[in-house]
Amino acid sequence: MIRTASTVIRIEKHKLKAEELANKDLGEETIFNAVAMHCFQAVNGAIELGELIVSEKKLGFPAKYREIFELIFRAKLIEKETFESFKRLIFLRNLIAHEYYVIKEEEIREMIELLDSLDILIKLVKNGKK
Repeated sequence: MIRTASTVIRIEKHKLKAEELANKDLGEETIFNAVAMHCFQAVNGAIELGELIVSEKKLGFPAKYREIFELIFRAKLIEKETFESFKRLIFLRNLIAHEYYVIKEEEIREMIELLDSLDILIKLVKNGKK
């Protein structure tokens, strides 16, 4: 329970910081990198929270991050639209993590918008439906 609570707090902190910084000039490298890192950390927290849900509900054994949310979706704990948002967030997270190519400002802005789907996962946990 403590791990879940600290993960939720971490997600909320990074999400809020990314949203705050999004109002600044993302053309400035330092701001851009800070926003990207906050988005990255928020998604990492969501992955951790998803793993906790999958484990606690005994939904299976995901091999990839995307599969965590696929299992949660198949268990009807999230809607298809939310699942699609998580798939896209993980894709964008991987761009940041592995630097496949330089992630663009519009992709970072998309990521910030998609972070709202993390609230659904947090609500799922807070409502005790884990």
